[in-house]
Amino acid sequence: MITRRDLFRAAGAAGLAAAGLASGQDGSTPQPSIARRKLGRMGFEASIYALGTAEIPGDAEAVRAFDLALDGGVNYVDTAPSYQRSRSERAIGQVAKRRRGEFFLATKTLERGAEGALREVRESLERLETEHVDLIQVHAVNDERTLRSVLGPRGAVKGLERAREEGLARHIGITGHTRAEVIAKAIDEYPFESILVPVSAADRHLGDFADEVVPKAVEKGIAVAGMKSLKGLEIHGGGDVESFVRYALSLPISVLTIGFRRIEDVEQDLLIARRFEPMDEGEMAALAETTRSWANADVLWWKRP
Repeated sequence: MITRRDLFRAAGAAGLAAAGLASGQDGSTPQPSIARRKLGRMGFEASIYALGTAEIPGDAEAVRAFDLALDGGVNYVDTAPSYQRSRSERAIGQVAKRRRGEFFLATKTLERGAEGALREVRESLERLETEHVDLIQVHAVNDERTLRSVLGPRGAVKGLERAREEGLARHIGITGHTRAEVIAKAIDEYPFESILVPVSAADRHLGDFADEVVPKAVEKGIAVAGMKSLKGLEIHGGGDVESFVRYALSLPISVLTIGFRRIEDVEQDLLIARRFEPMDEGEMAALAETTRSWANADVLWWKRP
């Protein structure tokens, strides 16, 4: 049995081994590149920093930020039709029509039935201005009733399988925010190729997905995308952003989605990703302890039952 400690050590070693040097376009001194990790069994090596798009600035600035991220070595972009009422997908589409071959593209569906899920995939492709997405995820499966629905004979997963058969999507994943045991059951009952789950230092105190779900996924060869590593900091004094990103990336995840509200956030996150060094378990425990006073479901709203 692979232990959590073994997985942490493997993740750290992989992150350091993958970090290289990228030459400046103008022939200047090479800058550290962004480390890459295998995306489960999907045959893709993803930058550890993935661009999250739940919150983005105005379209023009968002497009500039997308281009900046790609130029900086990011090759994984995550979105959903529910983000800003599809504005996120449309902004990505402006970049995809020029640079689609440069990044792995993941989107989602909140539809629970097969027909609705397939229809939503097709609508997303129109906004994204691409013929396919690399990953389509059944989104926000936060309780067992929803899991039963999406896995049912007429559930969303059947629609996503049809999308894959038609070449509209290459891989199928699942996302969950609230109950780790639901995602654990999901990956036991269906061959999902990826999971997207919260991995913040504060989550450690409240149903942490890193306890069992992340190691289980890694053992099964399932890609693990992390999210919400910085949530709560804006309420509680900001905190050291880099430390919270390092905490998440020190877990055995494939990629960490980090959102942005302005182009300067992408500049900061590129710098953090380039100089990433894994934390040891003592550092991780100490950082998690600083969140104990506010690590509750009022702040970590995604953990509300």
